[in-house]
Amino acid sequence: MNGYRAAVLVAASGLMVLSASAASACSCKEMSDKEMFDSSDLVVRGRMKSVTVGVAMPDPQARRELPRITSGEFEIEKVLKGTFKGKTVPIYTGFGNGDCGRLGEFIGAAYVYPDKKMSVVEFGLSKSEFEGKTFYFTGICDYAKFPDREQ
Repeated sequence: MNGYRAAVLVAASGLMVLSASAASACSCKEMSDKEMFDSSDLVVRGRMKSVTVGVAMPDPQARRELPRITSGEFEIEKVLKGTFKGKTVPIYTGFGNGDCGRLGEFIGAAYVYPDKKMSVVEFGLSKSEFEGKTFYFTGICDYAKFPDREQ
């Protein structure tokens, strides 16, 4: 019985270490909203029309298999910084936890999409080019503004 308790203790300790490292893997530089806004390539205000989880994105270094991320189809109401000519833009983010993604915010914004008052959000986006295409990404360290859901 003591061997069983020791094995459980070791397993539990291992799980705690793994979960603690995943939780601390994502950290952001302390910046004000203005600094985050200024560091964005593109800032858009609008509504998240749909979210797709598990989208494959090409790896520019081609060192590993394609990473799986989240994509949101974002309807642009207004461009606050930068230039974008279309009415919708695909925005990419990670799943969350250690990859610093905004999966929860994407799903929450898409869920309230029918409510024209509560669904308007702002995202600061980073621009990336790959094989002649432009991709826009956001994460928890980037600028974002969400409606006050308490009102």
